[in-house]
Amino acid sequence: MSIRLLCMEKIHAEEFFMEQMRRNLKRVMWILAVLILALAVRLFWIQILGSEDLKQAVCDQSLISLQGANTRGLIYDRNGLPMVADHKRYLYIIRKKDMDFQAAKLLASADAKETGSRGDYYVYSSRKYKKTIGKKLCEKYNAYILQASCRYQDHQTAANLIGYVNQGDSSGAAGLELMCDRQLSKSCRRLYAAADVKGNLLPGRGLIAESGKNGGRGEVRTTIDKKLQEEVETVMAGYEDDCAVVVIKKSSGDVLAMACTPAFNPNDISGHIARSQNELLNKATQGEYAPGSVFKIVVAAAALEAGIPADQKFCCTGSVTLGSLEVRCKTGGEEGHGTIGMQEAFAQSCNSYFIQLGQRTGENKICEMAKKMGLGKRALKKYPQQSIGHVMTDQECSGAGIGNLSIGQGQTLVTPLQIARMTAIVASDGVDHGAHILLSEKTGKRRILSKDTARQIRSMMCRVTEEGTAQNMGLVDPDGSAAAAVKTGTAQYGRQEDGNSYGWLTGFTPCKNPEYIVTVFAGGSDRTASDAGPLYRRIVKYLNRHYD
Repeated sequence: MSIRLLCMEKIHAEEFFMEQMRRNLKRVMWILAVLILALAVRLFWIQILGSEDLKQAVCDQSLISLQGANTRGLIYDRNGLPMVADHKRYLYIIRKKDMDFQAAKLLASADAKETGSRGDYYVYSSRKYKKTIGKKLCEKYNAYILQASCRYQDHQTAANLIGYVNQGDSSGAAGLELMCDRQLSKSCRRLYAAADVKGNLLPGRGLIAESGKNGGRGEVRTTIDKKLQEEVETVMAGYEDDCAVVVIKKSSGDVLAMACTPAFNPNDISGHIARSQNELLNKATQGEYAPGSVFKIVVAAAALEAGIPADQKFCCTGSVTLGSLEVRCKTGGEEGHGTIGMQEAFAQSCNSYFIQLGQRTGENKICEMAKKMGLGKRALKKYPQQSIGHVMTDQECSGAGIGNLSIGQGQTLVTPLQIARMTAIVASDGVDHGAHILLSEKTGKRRILSKDTARQIRSMMCRVTEEGTAQNMGLVDPDGSAAAAVKTGTAQYGRQEDGNSYGWLTGFTPCKNPEYIVTVFAGGSDRTASDAGPLYRRIVKYLNRHYD
């Protein structure tokens, strides 16, 4: 009996042992299955999901980023001419440990400027290659010299309009570069020179381009006429103070040229920021200035639309008193113009007449007309660097405020682009085509003024050239007819006792059948419309000579 029990216990022990073995084997199999699955997931991530990150890590270790080279889609003018990346530059790559005073001196002699650094390297750029200096840099300092297309020139055409890119990742930072960043980023985003694991550049590899995330080649076609833009910038080159010029095509609202001074070098953004002299400010779209007498276009339009006839007469005695404020008529002398109508008052820019006309018309109608003509709102769709200016409020127009409103002073503020768009409405028989900077934008239009009102103001603007305040600005043809119709303006700013002012000239050419709108703002401490005259005249002559 005891032997049988012992056998039974042995059998049970063996069965228990086998059961434990089976359970342990299952555990091992499950652990192996989990490990194999984890390995499979890791391999899938490495091969598929994480391949780009890993390749980027390898690139970061073996490639030297070249700042300053063009890596984005191109920006073209209306005729297909490239506005950027239309020239070559030379890139100098030198290890930081090899850089010393003599190397820096050689680079300066080659007119090479630092565009950035990457790890152990400096990257410099120059427009021209000097063989002797290049040879010394290669032999004594192990420098590498490459040729690449550079996005910007130091004297870049339309710099304030185009804007610039961030040096770190070549993304758009201002202007068209920012506005169209998504489109322009479809091209290659970074350019590299290859290096070995020790950081030594690999000769013969050339440049390596890393494709952008979206693929393809992004391009942007603008409304700018590059040749006209270059001519405008040449005309403005000698102007030392703030200045802005806008040229618009009447029939479409296309901006053909937009420039301002002082210009900036998009290859030296950090230097401009450090100097803080407002070179990066686009005065045409961001500068807010009192319009002065060019605002009389708005007042005349509001009066005519309200039913006040152009032959409405008021008496100018040389000044108008509004409460404690006396406003002089600067063109009428001590005695004033006497009794005159709207056409003569517009031509002579008579402050006394327009203050009385403003009182008769009413501030509500004037301010409403200003807004209808585009003041107090953005002039360009989606363009990032824009100011909206300011149309005076009811409170600001109260009392003597109506006087300031009527002659474009007080709190009224405008940008040069807004004034150009306002002028285009008059030239287009009262139709607003808007303002466009991209050819792809749809051209919408809406009527702002009656055709009769617009044509009466056009006639007044021609008269300004023939016998008014612009008579001596050289805008009259030999036969006595006006080559361009204009409205002049001299706006005071700051404290009245300081006598600071700037000048305006806005109009269109040809006079009888307008095609182009030209607006010139001449800033400074003591400027008048006469200072804008020479710039305006040269631009008009160029338009009439090349665009007949």
